[in-house]
Amino acid sequence: MFVMQAKFEIDKSHEDRLKNKAEKNKEEIQKANGLLSYECWRRELKETVEYAFVSKWESQNDFKNWISREEHKNEHKQMNAKRKAEEITTIKMKKTLNSYEILDDLASTINTQEAL
Repeated sequence: MFVMQAKFEIDKSHEDRLKNKAEKNKEEIQKANGLLSYECWRRELKETVEYAFVSKWESQNDFKNWISREEHKNEHKQMNAKRKAEEITTIKMKKTLNSYEILDDLASTINTQEAL
């Protein structure tokens, strides 16, 4: 199993952008091959808000295939072009990516204990 966590932190006054992104991601990711689960976590800080998109996949290749699809790449190209043309306002956002693989030995131990 492969887990991807993408965290985005933004000023509270622009939280609507992250909320819209979360709704769009949830809708689109449901079509992904190899997706096991998807969650969006929210954390409020003093002046900012953080959203963490956590997806679990059968394999890292399934995630790579999802993120490499033409639709996703074109979306990023369009956003970059709009920024360069100053068609949209650039808003400061911190992005952090973390990926994990499950430890099979530990997962087996936990599953065995849960069964008891």
